[in-house]
Amino acid sequence: MTRRIRDYKFEELLERAYSKLPARTVSKETFEVPRAEVMFVGGKTLILNFKQITDVINRDPKILQRYFVKELGVPAYMNESGQLILQGRFSSHVINRLIDLFVKKYVICPTCGSRFTKLIKKGKVFILKCEACGAETTLEAF
Repeated sequence: MTRRIRDYKFEELLERAYSKLPARTVSKETFEVPRAEVMFVGGKTLILNFKQITDVINRDPKILQRYFVKELGVPAYMNESGQLILQGRFSSHVINRLIDLFVKKYVICPTCGSRFTKLIKKGKVFILKCEACGAETTLEAF
């Protein structure tokens, strides 16, 4: 006994396949790192909203502080207000560029592009673990 197979058109099959897929959820949330608010006091540079920046990127302020110290080659410390004070005068352009580089390397998952990551230090390296896709990326420590 032979079965009759209906001749489907490509568009019908495509529509049928799409109807069986789960609903696609699109996140409208964008990841905006606040621009650094920089102020000069004598020969020092203050990043006024440093604590806010570290809260948004979900990193310990001491890690970002160490990154600035390494990249700029100057001492830095945080005051009780959560502001970062750098020895020397650095433009807001330089500070924001360093923050962008830090976020690209130590916050954003290189596999899926998610910002939901954790930075884990193991010995002399950092491991960037993505909470969205589970990927682990080894990064050099600073």
